[in-house]
Amino acid sequence: MASLSPKLASTTAAELTSFVGRRNDLTSVRQLFSVTRLVTLTGIGGVGKTRLALQVAGEMRRAFPDGVHLVELASLTDPDLVPQAVIDALDLPEQRVADPMSALSDFLRERRLLLILDNCEHLVDATADLLDQVLRGAPDVSVLVTSRQALRIGGEHIYPVPPLLVPDPEDTLAPGSAGRYPSVALFADRSAAVVPGFAVTPDNEAAVVRLCHRLEGIPLALELAAVRLRVLTVDELASRLDDRFQVLREGNRNLPRRHRTLQSLIDWSHDLCTEAERLLWARASVFAGGFGADSAEAVCADQALPAADVLDTIAGLVDKSILVREEHGRNVRFRMLETLREYGRARLTESGEQPAVARRHRDWFAHLIATASQEWAGPRQEDWATRLRLDHPDIRAALEYCVSEPGEARVGLGMSGELWFWGAMDHMSEASIWLDRLLALDHEPSRERAWALTMRGFNCIFVGGDPAVLDRCAREAIEIATAIDDAAAIAFAHHLAAYRRSVGSPDDLATAVSLFLEALAEYAAAGVPTQYADGLRVELAATYIALQDIDAADALVDEMYARCSAAGESWNHSYALWLRGMLALIRHDLDAAERDLAEALRIKGPFRDTLGLALTLEVASWTAAAQGDGARAAVLLGGTDVVWRSLGSRMLRGRRTRYEAQARAEVGDGLFDDAYRRGSALTVDETVAFALRHETPEAAPAPVDSPLTPREREVADLVAEGMSNKEIAAKLVISLRTAEGHVEKILSKLGFKTRAQIATWIAAQHAGSPHA
Repeated sequence: MASLSPKLASTTAAELTSFVGRRNDLTSVRQLFSVTRLVTLTGIGGVGKTRLALQVAGEMRRAFPDGVHLVELASLTDPDLVPQAVIDALDLPEQRVADPMSALSDFLRERRLLLILDNCEHLVDATADLLDQVLRGAPDVSVLVTSRQALRIGGEHIYPVPPLLVPDPEDTLAPGSAGRYPSVALFADRSAAVVPGFAVTPDNEAAVVRLCHRLEGIPLALELAAVRLRVLTVDELASRLDDRFQVLREGNRNLPRRHRTLQSLIDWSHDLCTEAERLLWARASVFAGGFGADSAEAVCADQALPAADVLDTIAGLVDKSILVREEHGRNVRFRMLETLREYGRARLTESGEQPAVARRHRDWFAHLIATASQEWAGPRQEDWATRLRLDHPDIRAALEYCVSEPGEARVGLGMSGELWFWGAMDHMSEASIWLDRLLALDHEPSRERAWALTMRGFNCIFVGGDPAVLDRCAREAIEIATAIDDAAAIAFAHHLAAYRRSVGSPDDLATAVSLFLEALAEYAAAGVPTQYADGLRVELAATYIALQDIDAADALVDEMYARCSAAGESWNHSYALWLRGMLALIRHDLDAAERDLAEALRIKGPFRDTLGLALTLEVASWTAAAQGDGARAAVLLGGTDVVWRSLGSRMLRGRRTRYEAQARAEVGDGLFDDAYRRGSALTVDETVAFALRHETPEAAPAPVDSPLTPREREVADLVAEGMSNKEIAAKLVISLRTAEGHVEKILSKLGFKTRAQIATWIAAQHAGSPHA
């Protein structure tokens, strides 16, 4: 049996705490050694790189007859001494080290062993030079490196070590299930060592989940938090973690000095950065979420950090594990763990730059929304939808700046008044909050105020607001737009007036048509972005249908469909398809109706357009009833009503009565009600899939006792199909990290170790096995 070197054996024996989690990481790292001889574990300080490396070494020691040898470099400051440190770890006789590299080469050339070089980030160049020579001269030597920064030499395979998987406090967890998450298990294990008898119980489980989520699954942070249980309860500790650097200032004395407090841990990473990297770290902390290189260049660059240097500086922070690189579709974004963000914000405040950087941040996102508005009705629309959804946390932060900084409300009014953004992203209720706050701060007549008032009026219709607020906003918007003679604002206000009439009394429909046509002409004359006129056309066509003027509706919809198709516009194109489907249903061309409605549903995928989904699913249910499939219609009606309830209002009431009665007559009340209940139990995604005939509730039931969320179940199905994490990410349009996180959660919740077990479980679920 291969034995550990004395130093590694000593270290392993000294591990006084258990190794928790990292099951998949262990397997993945071991598998890498089947294709390479150099693996570098990267990640932020305290994430558990060293513990993982030692565990991997312990499991692989049989493969190395000449032993596994640990080289600890954390305390070494002179790069010239790196070869000597390796020699010491190998326990070479002193007389052979006059020429360290020659001695190493001679010793290692014929040996089969594993070297672990631990904590190399401050000696990257020296370590890379040494290992390049070692790997070239010793063909049977393998090397496992831990570092916050990759070595970047030939043959290196980088394995990012992520924080431990954490439960989301907003998820509904079955009582007692939180312990399946590695972060919770680690915290419970370390807490029991501090407070004998500690356990995660129904009384403290929610607080433990909150705490683990707040500390982002960073093992060292969890261990430091456990130490504080000597003087605080879990609830008290979780409540105090807004100032985590102060709370987690105490650690165990037998930890390395740099690991004794969270502050010193991150100080260590900060010291390893170049001046430009420290500057970018501090400035990038202003971002509330992830960000792209263009955002970093716009917000973080100045004379001290030229825009031309930002990309290389980002690369340096990625190498040092300060920033995490993620791919979203065709774009790369970067994010920072909240712990590192808070540290950066503290440095930014100390530097006195925070006000200027925050202003640049607000200006950039105001510019981004303005640019998106001009380009929205074109071929880049889906890209913009994805981009703005990802940037939503920073748009909120920019709006908060406009609210909190004196004199900045008008810019916020301009940002929050974009109807297409809030509608396509399904944030209409949130829009009302920002609009109310901003309108209360800036009362001066302006285009921004007139536009925001009109937007607020639309919101009152879409989300069921106070009619008095609608009346006041509509009246004031017209008054301001007319007073300042702003043609675009007048057109938008007239659009609101028309839409208000169209959803009111049937006697108002003819008046609504006249107002719509007036506003449409005004939009064209004022050069308002196309999406506003197209939104009006959707509402006008629906009004024509309500008036039974089918020819007028057909002409308008066909023109809009052709133009959106030619422009590569998707959002209003999906509404044109919805209208085409409804018109085909009226003409009893049922195949065409289902085809157009299905295409509308598929197009809506990149958007978060709940209203559009509800409208399209509603007409799809009518089409099923008209096709004589009463059970299918009932399922769709049940699923559609779930969507309507989430909106707090319902449209298209008139025609539903007729089609629901037709479906009931087809299958009978009992079967109809059963099918309706099945539809009501579906998620929105499941209802859409059912409408697209991808699956049926009977063929793919959501198991009652399944601990998986609908998204996790979807991922599990794809795992069962044999898809890799990368393929899952591409299919679901999510990042690779998110896909990996879903798979980790599935394994954790089900208590499995392999993807094959997931596939077996899914097969049992589909077969209805009680043992799944």
